This record gives sequence, C-alpha cells and structure tokens, in this order.
Amino acid sequence: MFVLSNLFFAIARVLQVFIYFELVCVILSAILSWITPYHYYPFRQFVDAVSSIILRPLRKIIPPIGVVDITPMVAILILTFLDIFVVRTLIDLAGVLH
Repeated sequence: MFVLSNLFFAIARVLQVFIYFELVCVILSAILSWITPYHYYPFRQFVDAVSSIILRPLRKIIPPIGVVDITPMVAILILTFLDIFVVRTLIDLAGVLH
C-alpha cells in the first residue's frame, strides 16, 4: 500500500505546484493588465498564456461588470478551493494508506 500512498502524495504535490504557479500567473496577469504599454513583451505574453488556461473558460461564463473584470478574483477563489480541498484530501489519503 505504500506505493499507492506515495503515488497519491506525488500527485498531490505536483497538483499543488501547478495550482500555485497558476495562481501567481493569474495575479501577475491582473496586475500587468493595468500596464498597457508592455503588452507585447514575451514575459507578459507568457503570463497571459498561462493564466488564460483558467481565465478563458471563466470569461465565457462570467460577464464583466461594467469595465471591471472579476474573473481573476473568481479564478483565485477556485484555485484556492482546489488547493484546500483536492490537494489536502490527496495528502490525507496518502497518510491514511501509509
């Protein structure tokens, strides 16, 4: 059972790293969206491409409120929920199986 425990733990940690990376990219994308002259820099394009993984589907569901786009805030809440619920559940499951 220790192999299955290690597998769940490894999946949880990789998922957690992805969630944190995505979270940082969403925050950076929201901050960089206020700075319009730097739209064509490779770093900005990379951050926007990574954050669009979660923001693009949310923008189809959530309409903007006036000129305010609340999808980054919703994305942050979803990513935080995934970290707290899914990742911690996998880590706890790995601990029980160990």
